[in-house]
Amino acid sequence: MRNRLMVLLLTAALVGTGIWSTLRLRVDAIPDLSDVQVIVTTEFPGQNPEVVDQQITYPLSSALLSVPGAKVVRGISMFEQSFVYVLFEDGTDIYWARARVLEYLNFARNRLPEGVEPALGPDASGVGWVYQYALYPGFYSPDHPRGLWRDEASGAWYSEPEDAPPARRAALRLVRGFEEPGVDPITGRGMVAADLDLAQLRSLQDWYLRFPLTSVEGVSEVASFGGFVRQYQVVLSPEKVRAYRLAVPDVVDAIRKSNNDVGGSVIEQSESEYMVRSRGYLRGLDDLGAVVVGSDDRGTPILLRDVATLQVGGEARRGVGELDGKGEAVGGIVVARFGANAFQVIRDVKTRLASLEGGLPPGVFIKTTYDRSDLIGRSIDTLRSTLIEEIVVVGLVCILFLLHLRSELVAVFVVPSSVIVALMGMHILGINANIMSLGGIAISIGVVVDSAIVMVENGHKHLDREEARLAAGQPGIGRAQALLDAAKEVGPQLFFSLLVITVSFIPVFVLEGEAGRLFKPLAITKTFAMAAAAGLSITIIPVLMYYFITGRVLPARWAGMKNTLITLAATLLPGAALVLLASGLELLTPYRWWIGAAWAVLALMLLLPQRIIHEQHSPASRVLRWMYEPAFRLTMRHPRTTILVMLLAMGSTYYPISRLGGEFMPPLDEGDLLYMPTTEPSIGVSKAKEILQQTDRIMMQFPEVLVVHGKIGRAETATDPAPLSMIETVARLNPDRSQWRKRKVDRFFSSWPSVLRTPLAWLWPLERPITTDELTYGWQDPDGTMHHGLDSAVSFPGVTNSWTYPVIGRILMLDTGIKTPVGIKITGPDPLLLSDLADQAAGIVGAVPGASSAIPERLLGGRYLDIDIDRHAAARYGLSVGDVQEVIQTAIGGMNIAYTVEGAERYPINVRYERSLRENVEALRDVPVTSMLPAAARGAMGAAERIQVPLGQLATFRINQGPAMIRSENAGRTSWVYVTVAGRDLAGFVSEARAAVAANMNLPPGYTVTFAGQYEFWERAVPRLAMATVLTLIIIVFLLYLSSRSWLRVGIVMLAVPMSLIGAFWFLHFMDYNMSLAVVIGMIALAGLDAETGMVMLLYLDNSYERFRREGRMKSAADLYAAVHDGAVMRIRPKAMTVAATLVGLLPLLWATGTGADTMRRIAAPMIGGLVVSFLMELLMYPVLFYLARRHTVGSNKEPGTE
Repeated sequence: MRNRLMVLLLTAALVGTGIWSTLRLRVDAIPDLSDVQVIVTTEFPGQNPEVVDQQITYPLSSALLSVPGAKVVRGISMFEQSFVYVLFEDGTDIYWARARVLEYLNFARNRLPEGVEPALGPDASGVGWVYQYALYPGFYSPDHPRGLWRDEASGAWYSEPEDAPPARRAALRLVRGFEEPGVDPITGRGMVAADLDLAQLRSLQDWYLRFPLTSVEGVSEVASFGGFVRQYQVVLSPEKVRAYRLAVPDVVDAIRKSNNDVGGSVIEQSESEYMVRSRGYLRGLDDLGAVVVGSDDRGTPILLRDVATLQVGGEARRGVGELDGKGEAVGGIVVARFGANAFQVIRDVKTRLASLEGGLPPGVFIKTTYDRSDLIGRSIDTLRSTLIEEIVVVGLVCILFLLHLRSELVAVFVVPSSVIVALMGMHILGINANIMSLGGIAISIGVVVDSAIVMVENGHKHLDREEARLAAGQPGIGRAQALLDAAKEVGPQLFFSLLVITVSFIPVFVLEGEAGRLFKPLAITKTFAMAAAAGLSITIIPVLMYYFITGRVLPARWAGMKNTLITLAATLLPGAALVLLASGLELLTPYRWWIGAAWAVLALMLLLPQRIIHEQHSPASRVLRWMYEPAFRLTMRHPRTTILVMLLAMGSTYYPISRLGGEFMPPLDEGDLLYMPTTEPSIGVSKAKEILQQTDRIMMQFPEVLVVHGKIGRAETATDPAPLSMIETVARLNPDRSQWRKRKVDRFFSSWPSVLRTPLAWLWPLERPITTDELTYGWQDPDGTMHHGLDSAVSFPGVTNSWTYPVIGRILMLDTGIKTPVGIKITGPDPLLLSDLADQAAGIVGAVPGASSAIPERLLGGRYLDIDIDRHAAARYGLSVGDVQEVIQTAIGGMNIAYTVEGAERYPINVRYERSLRENVEALRDVPVTSMLPAAARGAMGAAERIQVPLGQLATFRINQGPAMIRSENAGRTSWVYVTVAGRDLAGFVSEARAAVAANMNLPPGYTVTFAGQYEFWERAVPRLAMATVLTLIIIVFLLYLSSRSWLRVGIVMLAVPMSLIGAFWFLHFMDYNMSLAVVIGMIALAGLDAETGMVMLLYLDNSYERFRREGRMKSAADLYAAVHDGAVMRIRPKAMTVAATLVGLLPLLWATGTGADTMRRIAAPMIGGLVVSFLMELLMYPVLFYLARRHTVGSNKEPGTE
């Protein structure tokens, strides 16, 4: 109080720095839950999964197991591709991890086949897929090939922005193309189609869009998928090769030697230096056809076009893209770098795409198919609106109780200030603004204001006493001293109560893995907010009380007109300046008038004269005392009965606890869907494309679906290890849920007459928009009408459906290796036995109640054509196994042997035999293998002569079944059973399923069964939480003792914890919530609130008791009763204010809707239920216990509170 100016300046600097930091926060939807991972990807062209696993994946996995900090090494082997995922311990720096993996790869390379080079994948995480788009070849107007400008508000079209009215130009949108044919809206001429095929679109994506987008800050890579990669195909004719006495290696070597640019140093001529170069790159079919592959007996050169058909085609592909069920499409996936600001990355990518779109051919435009910024915006909007509601309702509570606007402003000042300090802490620590970090602030709003409320209310009380002294003719101590005494009286206890709340979140900080990454941001921001509130309550709040808790701020000597003019000037001028300032900032422009209005209201609240209402005259205090007085007297008359009732109430919690299920987290509705079915492992590209288009077309028939972008197989990125049998379709849903179909709701008044039903239906509507779950799985109306959802609509024979959300689905796949919430991992060496065990486990688990489906991974669904080379037969023709395999690999399989260089573009050159020799097994037997004629069979001159030996004479052909994809973990092969659970909690289901598997499966030696998935997160978190919670309670007890120096007070305060659990568990049961980490976090927060409310309640009882002793009025049990009555009933207002502020601060979380609201509701539910019951119990129990504990000190000189 003696350094008020310094306190004001430091607070202003702190708030200013916080605002600056807030504007620079990184923004995302949820914390990055994925492990720090390094991906090693290796291409092995033409090789099947067995070969890839044995020669690539296993050597790499076993070598990388010893990388420092690595906790799991997962491998995936598929056709031509190996992926090894090295997952690291929490806290590992990703670039340190990548450096260590590179070191170990240097040693592992010696174990790999010659020419195989492993490479690191992108520095991205499981949530890196932030944006997805498709190149759409639509229709355009030949009169306006670069597009038309549209005013969405008026529907008007313009050729150029200059044609529009100046006031509307900023709102114009460029339309480059149209999805459907039509006419030019300006000229009326018909539209024409953009005549581009899939190969041309893919070239635009690969060579025009991909690299500029990759250069955007924060982008790790841009992955292409769909369409065809342009390929120069050399289709050899065996007859012509034989006629010219050539071999396939001759052709391959000739093409490679004819495709190169070289330099010849420099020469000097005419005093100038010339750099010498030889231009030898192949630039098209003409150059390719002119390659010399040999010469005949007369020395005539044999050209490539003499022995082969040259054509441009599409490269063999392992993935197909599809859009809206209309056919194949080319798309791109933007993968954000680990730790990047996802929201800013997406904005920059869209800006770059807008600039690149102008260079696309007429009619081709970019169609966004997935945009994480929509999810981010919805998540932040949910929390932002909730925070605003909380601040408003907390302010209304303060006004209701204090009836003094400036006092309310003083109390509420701590709320935005604490929020800004918490956001500043987030910026310093590099924490994203997301639903969890902002959720920590949201659950703190009602609590951070408690200390200021008590401080302000106590200031009112001391000012009342000062006025009473002056009215009685006694000497006063002055207004400043009265306020200082008020702050000193409650300040230490308030500081300790906030410290206890802060300490109560220690258990959250010990969480590891996904649970830690999810909830630590919440705990950190809550800690920052509480610490800021504690500091501000004992520094700036007393100063603000001095200036504003008064009848008037402006001097009373100022005349009425002068007072009015100053008030108007202070109201209007800064308000207008704020409106102008906000108009220049894009972020604040939509709110500029609200900002100006808010300042005007604030200025009027500060400057207008206001009368301070004494507590005894406050309507809120009188109502509260009228309600509390009878209950107080009843419990004080029957203390033993009161204690017994409390014990019975605590015992009643057995019922709701016994019926609580368990889960890691409630599902986060991201607003979009990810459809991930699995088909037959041996499916071909043509059939896969057919299924993909059919499912996409069906999904587009649902009115809630806006865009469907499907992919079967994998995109060109190491973050997508999907086999050709896996579909991944992103269904972009309409963000305006009010436009979704409605479902009928059965209310208690549904059957009432219309005259009674109509007004009630206004409060409780008889229909509501369907939820995402109902859109997915369907719903049933109260009258029994069944509405089918997406799942049943896209059910096809041989297709196993799986639905999830884009972000959480990819996190689960990369972190746990599965795509369902629960999975069963079977590990062992033999793939045939693994497949049998997976079938057996699926049958057992599928019979457990709650199992919606249990689908075993089809390990042996791949089909193999095994060509077994007869070494002796090959030797008779002078051939080695390698010679025969080279023909199989190159001529049959087709091999990219070189690349053309066409400016910035590169296209592969592929050599293979003509299709007629590759269509069936019989044709393959006739594939010629070139051999040198053995010496004994040569002519008299002994000249070397080449002969063509049919492959069927050198090898046998067999069709077998084998793995289409091989998974491994820590170098051991694994098989999975994917389990979906419906209508039951995960914890209870996994517990029963685990027991069923243990009882009914006999595992051979060397095989193990492990349950994995989302349940793992919950199972790992619970033991650590339990241990940390016990430790935290001990710390809280110690802090309470330091504050009170009385074990009696500590015991009374801590009694609030079990009392609050009564309300917490019953409210959870009423809301039908499972026990989850979100609920546990809410209960941890509740424990801190219990301690705070208990300390405030006990504070007033102690103050009243001490005042009675000082005044010599503590001489009998009646005096003790009067002191307890004064501390409990007469001081009900501050206690009710603190609890009401906390409670109404939490209520907006309970009724919040939108993305992330489910999680926030589960955090708030135990806090609300526990706080209500705890408050009631404290009002009834604390006076009784305090009276019983102090009764023996009445009339004695014993120090109160000593044990």
